[in-house]
Amino acid sequence: MQSQKTMIAIFVLTFWGFAFCSTGFAQDDKEFIPGENSGFYYTIKKGDTLWDLSQKFYNSQWDWPGLWELNDDIKNPHWIYPGKKIQIFLKKKIALKPKIVKVQKVEKKIVPVKVKASFSFSQMDHIGFIKKKAHPSLGNIIKEQDGSLMMSTNDIIFIKPSGKGTLIPGRVYHIFTTHNLKEKIHGQTFIGVKHLIKAQVKILEHKVTYVKALITNAYRAVYKDDLIMEYYKRDSILTVQENPNPIDARIICSEDNNIMVNDYTIAFIDTGKAKVTPGQIYSILRENETKDHTLWQPQKKESIKLENLESGKLIVLHTEDISSTVMIMSSSYAIYPDDMVN
Repeated sequence: MQSQKTMIAIFVLTFWGFAFCSTGFAQDDKEFIPGENSGFYYTIKKGDTLWDLSQKFYNSQWDWPGLWELNDDIKNPHWIYPGKKIQIFLKKKIALKPKIVKVQKVEKKIVPVKVKASFSFSQMDHIGFIKKKAHPSLGNIIKEQDGSLMMSTNDIIFIKPSGKGTLIPGRVYHIFTTHNLKEKIHGQTFIGVKHLIKAQVKILEHKVTYVKALITNAYRAVYKDDLIMEYYKRDSILTVQENPNPIDARIICSEDNNIMVNDYTIAFIDTGKAKVTPGQIYSILRENETKDHTLWQPQKKESIKLENLESGKLIVLHTEDISSTVMIMSSSYAIYPDDMVN
């Protein structure tokens, strides 16, 4: 677990007595050792979500990915069950409200400083993206050392270089695949190439006609003919912008082509870096209409458009020229491709 996930705080006994008696916190069988494993245990109640618990304990719903990662036994962040105990680590946080600082002037003016919230997502460096054209490949996988059809972490693989770049021994690269998109979005055809990052691979040595490499971290199953590209390290912490300028965008699809997009799903929208930046929060809207009978034509139904239905929120993670990669943060209703983003 990365060091940034460790949350440290100092507690006094009177606080613990109050917390355990009045808020429903539950102790685990393991002994709490101040200074070594700061935190406490909370018993999930009916209706709880990681989003809500993040807001409750950290004063920011955007910290839920860290809360999820601290509890390895939660396999799916969308499903947490009443009665289950989870560990809450407390960290020293900057208050999400104006902080007063003194300016060293004769007048001794007090100037408010606006403090912004941040969003942390450790998997930022292997989210997919959509570009107008396919990213150049440095090579493709020709075989796994033992002949396995499906490859994963710690497998030795052989790569045929493409000649479009150099695979340097000791350096880490991405394994990826591409898929041509042609989707009907907002009445128009959206065309692009979806890139799915599957694993990290470390180059071991060059041979005459091939390269030997080690898969160091696989996020998805790897297969023969999968491609190699440079490794791009993205910043895993974003500054949150909750009220950016409105945009007229649509959801293209999810990373895994799900028909319905759920909470915490990675998806793509048809607006790129010219209009959006990572960290911006937008609403997901659904066109809302009803069909009603007219008084003068009882057999005919008239379509009446109502105000759009807000079905969820998303955060922008990464931008390209024609699209952006986003995460669905929360949903009140089902979300589908071609839903509006504003």
